[in-house]
Order: sequence, then C-alpha cells, then structure tokens
Amino acid sequence: MKILMVGAGAVGGQFGAYLHESGADIQFLLRPARKEIIDAQGLTLELPTGKQQLQPRTLIASELQPNYDLIIISCKAYSLNSVIKDITKAVGERTVILPLLNGLRHLDTLGHAFGHERVLGGIAKTVATLASSACIQIKHGPGNVTVGPRTPEQQAIAETVAATLHAGGVHTYFSEHIMDEMWDKYCLMASLGAANCLLGGTVGEYMRSEAGGEIALQLFKECAETANASGHALHPESVARIQQALTSRQSGFSASMYRDMQAGLPVEGDHLVGDMMRRGETLGVPCPMLKVAHAVLETYMGRKGH
Repeated sequence: MKILMVGAGAVGGQFGAYLHESGADIQFLLRPARKEIIDAQGLTLELPTGKQQLQPRTLIASELQPNYDLIIISCKAYSLNSVIKDITKAVGERTVILPLLNGLRHLDTLGHAFGHERVLGGIAKTVATLASSACIQIKHGPGNVTVGPRTPEQQAIAETVAATLHAGGVHTYFSEHIMDEMWDKYCLMASLGAANCLLGGTVGEYMRSEAGGEIALQLFKECAETANASGHALHPESVARIQQALTSRQSGFSASMYRDMQAGLPVEGDHLVGDMMRRGETLGVPCPMLKVAHAVLETYMGRKGH
C-alpha cells in the first residue's frame, strides 16, 4: 500500500516514523521550508526509551501524483482547507483518506471535497509535542490509532488500512463503531480544551479554584447531551472516566489546544468548541458554558490576528 502522510508534526511525524522504520512505502508531504529542514537534519523521536532518528522520504505539493492508496491527514483543523488544495492531485481512483484530526467537522469538509465514500473514521491517541522542526517529544509510550468504517461499504478497505498500519509498527485498533468512539474523544477534547483555556490552567490547577470542577463538568454535560441528541450517547463507563479526568486534583492533564494557546499559536477552538456548541444548539441542547468558552477562544484568535 502506497501511503502519503500529510505533515510531520506530533501526530503525523510519530506514526509516520513508525511506518517508515518498518519499511512501509510512505512519503511525507511537507511545506518547502519544512522539507529543507527535515532533509538536512532528519526527524528525531524522543521516546521514553530513548532517541530514534530517521531520514524520511519527503516531497512538496507540486511533486504529487495520483498514485496513493492511502492519504493520512494529521494537520491541525485550521490548516485543513490548505491541505485539501495541496492533496487534490494526489487523490487517484483508488485512494482512501484517513484523517487523524480532533473533532468531527473535518469529515464533512473532506467528504464534500473528495467524496464521503473515500473518508474513513480515525482517531489518534498520543501525548506528543513538536519540540523543534526536526524533533518530536513523546512522553507516554508509542500511542495508538483506531480505524473504522463510517458506512458498511467501507468495511473491507477500513480493515485493510488497519492491518497495514498494524503491520507497519503502529499500535492500531479496528472499530466497528468508529463514530461512537470519535464522539467519545470529541466530548473529552472539547470539554477539556474549553475548561483549560477558559480557566487558564491544567486540570489540577483549575481544580484549586472553588468552581473549577463545577465549570468543567458543566462543559462536559453540554458535550455529552449533544452527543446523545446526535444519536451517539456516551457509554456510562466513558462518562465516569471523562468526569474523573476533568476533576482529578493531582492531574497535570491539559488539551493540546491549551498548550498551543500557552505558546501563542493558533488554536482549534472553532473546530472543537464552536462546532460542538452549534451542533448542540441546532439540536435544542442549551450550551451556555460552551458559548462562553468559545467567546474566549475567538477573542484569543482575534487578538493574535489568526
């Protein structure tokens, strides 16, 4: 299977590196400036077990050909429109697309651009940070990817993609209920990111305030009710797990959106919090706390000129 990994950030760089090192037929699509850096310095993974360095095969958008079986998209949501423009000529007759973005809105965006039948469901779970243009720090093990069909017609190709990733050294799970699992992660990431950014701290830090836990749980309640109204009710075990994650007093847990905000970078606020709020309100779910958090994120983006 010929694979194009779009991006070499914390997600794409990590899982793409595993595939590269296993001997998979994979290329990395990079911006010209980033390609120069990676070509000169290689890509380094800083794992808990030590450093791993590799020299991936890279190319830029103008070099693409429509001969890929699988395109994995690992960019931030605010870069998706630019990525779609870049990869259009890489999409051939047999190409399928596996997006590993947070949230759900990207599924419709990619479906409209390339056909919904091409776009699989996918989840990436990792705690990784792009420490520099050529180095990814991975803090807690190798991470994992979940792949699944969004329609019955995608069953066979989704199974093939999952098997290919697994054979390529990526810890991979196949899910028959990928949309339920994507909603599960979406509710966690939207409520966690909203709480971190609204309250200005990690879970343990905002739990030191009198109302921090109450606010975080209200944000999650609005997300969970939206999932339920959308036909993807969270399992009781998931509800308990996420509530615990949002209120653990000793936790240093924070969403990547908060870490990006702390670094002065663009954030996925509208893609995650704004989209969740609009979905809820469309379905008649009151989302007052999500609306406040979304306003904070919009204010931040406006102030930074993003």
